[in-house]
Amino acid sequence: MRVWQRSMIALARSRAVTEFMHGSRVVRPFSRRFVGGGDAAEALETAQELAQDSIAASLFFLGEYVDSEELVRENVAALLQAVPAMAKVGLHLHVSVDPTQIGSLLSWSLCRENAFCIAQAVADAAAAHPSAQARTPGPALMLDMEDASVNRETLALYHDLRKEGLPAAVTIQSYLHRSMDDLKELAAGGAFVRLVKGAFAESPAIAHTVRSARDASYKTAVNLLFAPESRENGVYPALGTHDHAMIAYAAEVAAKNGWRRDQWEIEMLYGVRPAYQRRLVDEGFCLRLYLPFGRSWWPYSIRRIGETPRNLAFVLRAALGAGR
Repeated sequence: MRVWQRSMIALARSRAVTEFMHGSRVVRPFSRRFVGGGDAAEALETAQELAQDSIAASLFFLGEYVDSEELVRENVAALLQAVPAMAKVGLHLHVSVDPTQIGSLLSWSLCRENAFCIAQAVADAAAAHPSAQARTPGPALMLDMEDASVNRETLALYHDLRKEGLPAAVTIQSYLHRSMDDLKELAAGGAFVRLVKGAFAESPAIAHTVRSARDASYKTAVNLLFAPESRENGVYPALGTHDHAMIAYAAEVAAKNGWRRDQWEIEMLYGVRPAYQRRLVDEGFCLRLYLPFGRSWWPYSIRRIGETPRNLAFVLRAALGAGR
């Protein structure tokens, strides 16, 4: 599994492979099934179509592990353009960002400056269009969690944003050994938390690397997030998973502990298993799709496949029209 993950990460970070894939007329149409559009306008059209089917969206501008000031500015500008446009058309404000998109590889002070700028834009757009944001959870800048080397800094950035009263949320990877301590602190503060299993090729000293242990750690995290005390503190859990068993487990724990289905949500990837997504909505679950947009689609696509070989099967079935 770690060899698979490392191989996919290497492909994602290879400039030569990325340039080749982006220039391929054969592969490019394939990407459109999993990318919401080439720019903000196209992504908003896709998000509006999803909203008509009672599915929320989290916009993500494609571009990660950026080590150029010019590209960082481009990434930030794209999100600053998307945020007010999203609110103006009545969509719930939720955007996701990787710290490496907005400057962390150059300096964490630059990353912090840009994160505060985007979060303030979310707050301003929500204030300008309050009727569109009158739902749970409130508007948010969701901080994605990358590899373990930036875990501490990403959490510190989240806490700094919240201290300033800005609409921030954060992703936690349950497979990390430290995650339960992080979750306890977040739950005590009533955080909006996206819970994922974790997809980086970390060492056993840092993370659970055996599938059974990874599943067990996810269930332990679910138990904490859906505890009655977490609900009383105002926690809003978002389950970032396509795993039937984990969703079923969380639904059972939530119901047992008195959580309504509008007090938490499931988050999945746009274009992956749409029939299953539709079924969840029909069953009354709140669903949000991670909706990437932009031109740099290759690193994102191959990283998603790299999370687990099973995702390759999902992608191939979707490409063939099965969608299950």
